[in-house]
Amino acid sequence: MSVTFSHTFISHVRLLYDFALDQLASGKTTRDGINCYTDFAGPAYVSAVAAIEAFTNEVLFGSIAKYVLKESTLWALDQRWVERLEILNKLIIVPHLLFNKSFERNSQPYQDLTLLVKVRNDFVHYKMDEKIPSYVKPLEDRGIALPAASEFGDYAWVHKLSTSEGIRWANNTVCRVANALIGFIPEEYKQVMFASLLQNFVEIPEDFARDRVRKIETSPKNGESKK
Repeated sequence: MSVTFSHTFISHVRLLYDFALDQLASGKTTRDGINCYTDFAGPAYVSAVAAIEAFTNEVLFGSIAKYVLKESTLWALDQRWVERLEILNKLIIVPHLLFNKSFERNSQPYQDLTLLVKVRNDFVHYKMDEKIPSYVKPLEDRGIALPAASEFGDYAWVHKLSTSEGIRWANNTVCRVANALIGFIPEEYKQVMFASLLQNFVEIPEDFARDRVRKIETSPKNGESKK
């Protein structure tokens, strides 16, 4: 029986986003519009990258791919080397060898995935370094990282990136990569190569976040409504 695991990872990203909104509802966390500080962002970044890694391996390296695309030069390479490639390199090399199509390094969604992988790596290898990564300010400008605490001080960079919008961005980034990856597959092979797995990769629209925040703002609390 074929078993997939990418679904588990991406489902946990969405679950962590729900937990983050629960923190927002508690009123005990820093908030900026629909964005708030949350303890769940770090694990979400890790799970999001794991989701696209698992999805890539499930779709491109299974026995079905080896059968329907048996003429590809991919299979002439050392498979241990290919499978151990870092995900960003794998997503460039493998689709090109299988489909003669691939991601463009300077275009979306590959650019955001590159950034997400950097964020994941910096969280996992965090050394309590005060040096702020160069990508924090662009993410702040996009409403993903929290803005400065005040004109007199700021949060630690890991806290600026520990946000509900960071989780939503991570989820949407890997969903877009998954959709683009399936788009490279010739139509006659899509279904047999598990294109149906895309149903697990669902973006979280901004309107969803705004609706949740609006409900939080208007929900009764201690007999009164938040204004």
